Amino acid sequence: MRSRAGSIARITIALILLSVYPGCTSVNAPDGAKTVKDITICQYGDLLIYLPLYIAADQGYFEQQGLRVKFINGGGDDKTFAAVASGAAQFGVSDPTFTAIAREKGQPAVVVGTVVAGATYWGVTWKDDIKPTRTADGLKNLRIATYEAPSTNYALMAKTLKENAPAVGDARIVQGAYGSLLAMLKANQADVAMELEPVASTAVKEGAHIVFSYPEMYGPFLLTGIYSLESYRNENPEVTQGVVNALELAMRYAHSNKEGAIQVAKRKFPEIDPGVIANAVNRMISEKTLPQHVSMDQAGWENTVKVRVGLGDLKDPRAADATLDHSFSRKAVEQLK
Repeated sequence: MRSRAGSIARITIALILLSVYPGCTSVNAPDGAKTVKDITICQYGDLLIYLPLYIAADQGYFEQQGLRVKFINGGGDDKTFAAVASGAAQFGVSDPTFTAIAREKGQPAVVVGTVVAGATYWGVTWKDDIKPTRTADGLKNLRIATYEAPSTNYALMAKTLKENAPAVGDARIVQGAYGSLLAMLKANQADVAMELEPVASTAVKEGAHIVFSYPEMYGPFLLTGIYSLESYRNENPEVTQGVVNALELAMRYAHSNKEGAIQVAKRKFPEIDPGVIANAVNRMISEKTLPQHVSMDQAGWENTVKVRVGLGDLKDPRAADATLDHSFSRKAVEQLK
């Protein structure tokens, strides 16, 4: 398995280089109109599991909050945080534990809302002799493909195998780049691949079957949050509240209008089979990985932190405790009832 040191080191480098960052810019609107503020949100990548972001954009919820949002892709959890730390973006959307890791290194950042509320990886295989399992011992002696360390996908499987030894026998992780895991299955380089949606539903359409579910095993899990530097939050509380409000509206839309959410996803990802999109969104909603509200579940956060502490990426859980700021999400939930 590859070392996580390089990726964690990139956070350290970004923190050392950070001296100033640009705030959002204001654009003067016509007389009588509301001033619009331009902000940048750096996401890990264009991922269906980030559907609340795309609903907020598609349905005009950011604009309702006086915000004009530009999305950029970080290409990794550590790189996404580095974009926020360097000022390339005001908000980041990725694994929120990287904010706690950064806090330990002297760069305080805060998570202000939930984007993905479950560990959205499902184990898929084309091998008929591998049966569905709800427990780790069903993975005994298997080669399990995950994204490369220090990804959450890798971290979760490393934790699962470590905590369930010796029941898992010689089960081991085979690391691969995002987008390569199904090819690894087809080349017999792995037996099971832990995949996001819509890749899991794509594999099922091609004859694979799902044998393992992180959402079932781990329950509440703050897989993805939206965060900013602590200093940016302090200087821009109205912008921060507007972003969180837009996400809250998007999540309510998804759960009250599932077909509407599916249509947004189809518009965002027109290259993906419409049936795959529908199955994927239905799975995300039914397995509760697409949250009902932007507020952060404490149990889900603790489950997330335990993974990083267990792997040694995060040394002190107290740094994690200081990372969550519930005030904006709680206000959004209460005010937008």
